Amino acid sequence: MVVPMPERDTDFSASTETTDTSRSTAEFRAFADRPGSEAAQPWSMRAPVRKVALLVAIVIAAAIVLAVIAVTVLSA
Repeated sequence: MVVPMPERDTDFSASTETTDTSRSTAEFRAFADRPGSEAAQPWSMRAPVRKVALLVAIVIAAAIVLAVIAVTVLSA
């Protein structure tokens, strides 16, 4: 028994997509440009330098440990 396939909806309205995209862009720009916006100064860092340095040290130490383990396993 052959079951007919349903017809596809091929009526894509380009004007709706363009309007939605333009509206989304306008909303984002309004959000980013508002006074006191965090997006106005993306380079400002809130985390203390000590916390960032500690995190970097932990990541480097973990990378070294994993590299030593990988070399040990691969050479065995």
